[in-house]
Amino acid sequence: MSEQQTVAMRRLSTLMVVIGVSLILSLPFAFDVWPAGFRWGHPHGHPAYERMIVAIYVSLGICLIMGARDPLRNAIIIDFTIISSILHAGVMTYDAIVQQGEMTHLVGDIPILVAMAVVFLIFHPRRLARGT
Repeated sequence: MSEQQTVAMRRLSTLMVVIGVSLILSLPFAFDVWPAGFRWGHPHGHPAYERMIVAIYVSLGICLIMGARDPLRNAIIIDFTIISSILHAGVMTYDAIVQQGEMTHLVGDIPILVAMAVVFLIFHPRRLARGT
């Protein structure tokens, strides 16, 4: 691996840790900080649903942190992050449009998921390893 590829992998590792820590530390509070952007069915919400979503994304954060030790070898967690984020954002986009009172998600949790997918598409370890 070239020096440039090694630096890119280190940056990816840092990115994985930053996003992982962000998911772990911020998502549990996002529903309360900006309910209209994160809480579906606002103002009532669905506490059990919210806890399940938080648990899944905290798990993803932990896996991203663990995978940061060797991003190329753990590319599957990045693949999962990209695919699940795009699918989740797609479903939420549809629901935000068809459900009354949920349009704020188009500027809340949906763009965050899309941004996460795009960042990992750009900095995918297999792409970095090829040098493209």
